[in-house]
Parts: sequence; structure tokens; C-alpha cells
Amino acid sequence: MPERRPRLLKRLALILLTLVIVAAAALYVLYFRRTPLPAAAPHARVVPAISTIPGIAACWVETGKTFSRFSFGSTAGSVLVRDPAGDLLIDTGNSSHFDDEIRGFPFGTWLKLKSLAGELKPESPLPQLLRQIGEDPAKLRWAILSHVHLDHSGGLMDLPPLPVLLTREELQFANDPSVQARGYVIAAHVQKFPSVAAPTLQFNPVPYETFDESADLYKDGSVVVVPLRGHTPGSVGIFVNLSPERRMFYVGDAVDDERGFEERVGKSMILLDSDNAGKVADQIVGRLNDLHEKVPGLAIIPAHGRSAYKKFFPGGPQSCVSNQYTR
Repeated sequence: MPERRPRLLKRLALILLTLVIVAAAALYVLYFRRTPLPAAAPHARVVPAISTIPGIAACWVETGKTFSRFSFGSTAGSVLVRDPAGDLLIDTGNSSHFDDEIRGFPFGTWLKLKSLAGELKPESPLPQLLRQIGEDPAKLRWAILSHVHLDHSGGLMDLPPLPVLLTREELQFANDPSVQARGYVIAAHVQKFPSVAAPTLQFNPVPYETFDESADLYKDGSVVVVPLRGHTPGSVGIFVNLSPERRMFYVGDAVDDERGFEERVGKSMILLDSDNAGKVADQIVGRLNDLHEKVPGLAIIPAHGRSAYKKFFPGGPQSCVSNQYTR
């Protein structure tokens, strides 16, 4: 009997080592292994005139995170833009009722939602986190969604009613029964959106940076929205200009992380089917890479790219930056 125990322990150790190797290989294939995409077609840059607006600030409101100690850690939540003309919330993270919202889906869909978006469930409801940084949720002027997927729109369920800025094409996508059946959009969230007949965001043929259309929300150049169609039909990116030197470009799920725009790589294999139009989404990756090379000082922030947030918000989650200070 004593002789069998070392053999058994060796076998168990070998099995454990094999499982670790298999898991590491699977993680590499499913997440880290990505092939560079073609470069974007040449596109002229229209350099914006940016003024320093007194009183404007941006705050990182993190509702959920995974692998936060690693460079590939993921985050979810919002960026709050404080503006003298009324505060804006960019994306809202998951609903605090996430588990209840996905309960009725078929098992396969439920498991996928639970294991992906569900890993970023709120640790605290969004209103509570907003109050921690001195924001009254009832006084928000607007919310704008980079796109309508459940892990970006869910926090609306926890907030008081407020206008939500969305294009007609994104509203049509959100109201598509086949999209809701796949779990990408939750029907209850759609009730918080404007109607398809009354979109609240539209673009003008005014070039901005390397984009041909734009929408200047405050009419002063501080927050400018551009289309990033591909991940969803009406995905958008939001420029927040605190000063000519301190700027961020929130790009939603146009890329998974910083590697996307730095190395010009698309979605990881595990997230490929989240893109509504893969070829169009890949073209946007090329456009972001081109913009990054032309404007290296611009902080491009993917919605789930925690390392990008940490660079722009050195104070970490629930902290703010402005054109004058960081806190």
C-alpha cells in the first residue's frame, strides 16, 4: 500500500499538469491568438479645434471586473462626463438584475451569457457608485450607449428615467426579435430606449479626425460622437476632450482591448460571433489603428480594456480627471 501512494500522487500530478497545459493552450487559442488585419485605406485627418472648457471632467465608474491583477484584465461600467451644461453617462454596464434577466433563455444561450457578460456583473448598483463620486443619478442630463448589448445598457434598469441617445439603425437592431432571442439585447432594456420612430442621435456630414460624420453633443467640441458601425449596426465612438492635450476616445466593443488598435487585430475567437457584421467590424479596427498612429497622444479606450482605463485614470476606478487635475 505505501508503494502505491507515490505512484498515485505522480499520476494525479501528471493529470493536473496536463489539464493546466490544455487550459493554457485553449486560452491562447480562444483569446490571445489573433491575426493582424489588413491596414485601413488611406484617409485624410481633419484636425479638430479644441478649446479647454472650464468645469468639464471625466470619471471612471467601474461596476464589474475580471482578472484585475493582470494586463489582460477586463472591466465594465461607465464613463461619467461632468459638464456645466449637464452631465452625460457613457454606457452603463450590466444590470444588477442580470441573473433574473437571462433566466428564461435556453440553456446554451444562458450558459454563454452567464460565462461571458455574467462575469462582469455589478459589484454594486450603478447609482450607488455614482453617489460615491458625488453624482446625483437623478440629475443626469443624458446617457449615451456605445451600443445596445446587455452589458452596456443594463445599468439603465437601476437608474431613474433619463434620455438615452441612440441612432435609428441601433434602435432597429435593438427591436429585432432575432437579436433579442440570441440574448444580445434584453427586451426589458429596450423599454428604456426611445422608439424607433424617434431616434435621439443623428450624424451630420461634418468630418472629425478620420471620420466623415459626427455629432457634437454640447455644440462646443467637448464631446463628439462618430459612427463605428460593425459590432452592431449603430455602434458609436465618443470623443471626450478635456483639453487639447488630454483627450479620450471611448470605442465600446469595436476592439476587445488595446491590442486591437495597437496591433490591428480583431476580436478573439471566443467573442467573434458578437460582431453583427464581421467584415465591417474588421475595417473599423483598421481605422482605429490608423487613428492611433496619426494621433498617438489620443487615449483610445475599449469598453472592457481595463489597462487603457488605468492609464487615463491613474486614480483607478471611481476617480476623475479634468483639464486641471486628477483625483
